[in-house]
Parts: sequence; C-alpha cells; structure tokens
Amino acid sequence: MTFQFDSINDFFNMGGYAFFVWASFICTFLCMAGVLIQSLVVSKKIKQGVQKERARAERIMAARAQRKLKQQTKRKAQDPNNLENSEVVDEPKT
Repeated sequence: MTFQFDSINDFFNMGGYAFFVWASFICTFLCMAGVLIQSLVVSKKIKQGVQKERARAERIMAARAQRKLKQQTKRKAQDPNNLENSEVVDEPKT
C-alpha cells in the first residue's frame, strides 16, 4: 500500500491547495455543529411544550371531575325523593 503524500507536512499542505481544502472542512463542520445545536434547542422546546400541554390537560380533567362531583352532590341535595338529606318528622296522631 502506498500513500499519496510523502510526509505529514505534505498531507497538511494538500499539494498547495491547503487553504481551500481546510477552509471547506472547517465550514462543513461549523455548519454541522450549527445544525446539531439548533436541533437540540428545538427538541428541548418541543419537549417543554409537550410537558406544558400534558399538565394543562391534567388540570382540565381534574377540574371537570371536580365540577361533575359538585353537580352530583347538588342534585342529590335538591332531589325530593332522596331520604338521606331530608328530615323525617313523625307527627303524633290525634
């Protein structure tokens, strides 16, 4: 196996095109790093949004359950056939 370059210095020199070659590598890696960072930031924001929506949905469900329970107890209290809450008084027979 033969190498393209005779020494490590020739490798870094790239046959006289080192500035263009290494500048393109640097630009590529900077762009890739930017995409990675941007993806991580967006992913974090999406996860936070999902958490907020889940918490909101749980609060709504709890409020609905509480309201339903209040309505049921109110109906029981207003129901004339319900003997739990009504007072039964025995009147003496005369």
